[in-house]
Amino acid sequence: MKFKEIYSLIPYSFRKKGMAVAASLFLRALLDFAGVAVFIPVLAQILEKEGTVETVLPVAAAAMAFIMVKSLIVLSLTKFRSKYVFSLYTCIADKVLKTFMGRGLLFIRQGNSVDLANKVNAVTMTFTSGIILSFLNILSSTLLLIIILAALFIYEPLPTLALMAVIGPFMFFYSGFVKKKMKNLGIAENQARRDQAKSVFELFRGYPEYYVNGAVDRQLHVFRSNIDKVGSVRIYTESYSAMSSGFMEMTVMLSIIILMLLSMSASWGISMTFGIFALSAMKILPSVRGIVACWQAMQSSAYSVGVLKEILPDGGKTEENSLQSSSGPVSGLSFEREISLRSVSFRYDRSQDFLLKNFDLSIRKGEYVGIKGHSGIGKTTLFNLLLGFYQPERGALYVDDVRIGPDNVGAWQALLGYVPQDVFLVNGTFVENVAFGVEPEMADREKIETIFRKTGLWDWVSSLPQGMDTRLAEAGNSISGGQRQRIGIARALYKGASVLFFDEATSSVDVKAEQEINRFVTELSEGDASLTVVVIAHRQETLASCRRVIDLDMAEIAAPGDPLPSQVTPQA
Repeated sequence: MKFKEIYSLIPYSFRKKGMAVAASLFLRALLDFAGVAVFIPVLAQILEKEGTVETVLPVAAAAMAFIMVKSLIVLSLTKFRSKYVFSLYTCIADKVLKTFMGRGLLFIRQGNSVDLANKVNAVTMTFTSGIILSFLNILSSTLLLIIILAALFIYEPLPTLALMAVIGPFMFFYSGFVKKKMKNLGIAENQARRDQAKSVFELFRGYPEYYVNGAVDRQLHVFRSNIDKVGSVRIYTESYSAMSSGFMEMTVMLSIIILMLLSMSASWGISMTFGIFALSAMKILPSVRGIVACWQAMQSSAYSVGVLKEILPDGGKTEENSLQSSSGPVSGLSFEREISLRSVSFRYDRSQDFLLKNFDLSIRKGEYVGIKGHSGIGKTTLFNLLLGFYQPERGALYVDDVRIGPDNVGAWQALLGYVPQDVFLVNGTFVENVAFGVEPEMADREKIETIFRKTGLWDWVSSLPQGMDTRLAEAGNSISGGQRQRIGIARALYKGASVLFFDEATSSVDVKAEQEINRFVTELSEGDASLTVVVIAHRQETLASCRRVIDLDMAEIAAPGDPLPSQVTPQA
């Protein structure tokens, strides 16, 4: 771990703010030194017996008043430093999340969601708290040490040098001793915590399967093993911390002994010198201990630097990551004629055969198109290409002859509505789930009610105690499959999508619900000649309402009378 690597991860704007933070640390060090120096006049009057109660009390009161004011200023400086570190955490975590999102759906699905979440949350927090905050604390304590030791050296050089001769080697040798060990412990703890979170996530996600297959005990054993690993690492970490305290006590005792030996043959005033050094020790010893503790924290957090360098190779060079999404700019793109895939070839890995090869497809505006084919032939892949989530290896997606790429995919997705087999529902109200991405207080409730009436949800929703403000259970487990699909359709209608994509949207509902949804989608298509509907389905009943069906099992893909051929190479 090098300072240059740490510095490279800090965004430019925070580097400038960091200068102000450094200045605040220097000011705090001066104030802390003044907090020690202000009691020296009181100490002098008491130890040298020159003062009386009447003369000492006003001086002591003034010193206490200064300490109170100083403490308030230090509190403000501490808040300023903490806000800087937390803002830096927010910025870096945001950049990491945007980087992951910007790599596309394929990256997200092929990655480990627990690991990605750990990097967004835990690793960035470790970097800012364990590295940046610890470094700032070390800098603050070091500045204070330098100021105090310089003042003591001017006052009494010999005992100050003796003190430095004891404390310096302690810090040097102890830091060298724990450096590698703390770094390895940090890596081990991060891995153990990630495995611990993974075991919990999988147990919750696969609850029925674990119980039905009698695998709960084994997964609980995995969870406990990971907890034991975390505990073992923490025991070692705490042991090194306790070791530092023991070394510190030995250093203090050795310093006192050396100071006493020097005083026996010196001409300087032992009482006053002891008093000043004792007063200084109130700041010196906690500072040294703090430096050692923060150094340990930096070493145990060192792994986060390498992880972030891998995710953000440009570090602080780019202030904002460009994230193309449906919330991005929508100007400059319209859909008036057709969507087309032109000579598209796609495979998930270069070591595999192409799933789609030299594939051509055209969907005209206002069409109601069905897509079918055996499992694994590439129906969902085709959908993700049309949605702009996947980028083909060769060829491209076009909308009205405009090629869709990273720069304008957000504008294309802003025109789309997507209803998958398992509609994603947030743990929120009906309003939040339909007006997706809109602040609840800004949602058009009249429009939502109208859409609920169209989709057949209103009677049910209005009968609930809080109506549209009723919260769905986590992941929508309190509602049926048909209701879930209707909410997905309502979400697309609220958005005002020009194209609706249904990916096996009725495969998990009963026959009656499927018939109602198919009838509703057909009515939508017939009622709006400009609305384009594309459906993936296995069941012939779902495809019966489509005006054109694309069969991916056929080499020639065309409905009767359709002049638009397409080629597909089935997956090997």
